[in-house]
Amino acid sequence: MQSVTSPREQLSGLLDQLIDKIPGALHALLASGDGLKMALTQQPVEDADTLAATVAALYSLCRRPFAAADGGMRQVVAEHDAGYLFVMSAGASFTSAQAVGTVLALVATADADPGQVGHEMAQFIRGLDEHLVVGARTRS
Repeated sequence: MQSVTSPREQLSGLLDQLIDKIPGALHALLASGDGLKMALTQQPVEDADTLAATVAALYSLCRRPFAAADGGMRQVVAEHDAGYLFVMSAGASFTSAQAVGTVLALVATADADPGQVGHEMAQFIRGLDEHLVVGARTRS
């Protein structure tokens, strides 16, 4: 009998493949633009729900100063003595009144190559962009 995996499990498997490609990558997470966890790597992510809300808020805050500018926010990088937090827009080309964006977050060690991390994250997003749209939530 063949096992059926959910879309969330499939995305989590793809996130595992992403971090396996990047030396120093620890965790990866997809979050909706309104801060809900969509998928994460199998490697335990402590407080994944909090991380999802944090990266969505961080992305939104960094986007605000450019509200009147053409184009879109591509990425936010936070550097800490212990490592990096990368946040990138995913599925953004589909945002509208009926959909909220998605963000991809990746936590890496201090010796990770930021250029490689950004490149691999962008490749990941390009391959899945149309599948990363989240419908806007409505109140009942």
